[in-house]
Amino acid sequence: MNLNATLTQAVQALINAGCHYHLEELAQCYTQDLQIVMLQPNGETAIFDYEQNMAFFQNLRDSGAAPINTTVTFNYAQEYNGIGYVMATRLMNFGAGEQKIIFTLMLRQEAGKWRVFREHAVIQAA
Repeated sequence: MNLNATLTQAVQALINAGCHYHLEELAQCYTQDLQIVMLQPNGETAIFDYEQNMAFFQNLRDSGAAPINTTVTFNYAQEYNGIGYVMATRLMNFGAGEQKIIFTLMLRQEAGKWRVFREHAVIQAA
């Protein structure tokens, strides 16, 4: 499977900005109508919008949290009818131990840049 390099670069930039709490850069990686849906190990979903997501990363930064691991495996990255689809697997620790998270991101072009407008994540115990 060929990965679309432009899409993987856009998602890598998102990961680097978010994991190091570079909020201005992170804001440029998302659209204002962002919606994130996370399926948690207990079967419940958590839903976040742009403001809630940015507040989450700001709280981590302001609390002095260590950077988050940026390691990612890109499983799929293709464009179809002007929408970018990226599936990526990561191991992340938000304070409750390391968890495997499978992300599916949908991106669209805004101001000449790929930006995430939907993010779906399935969290599993590592």
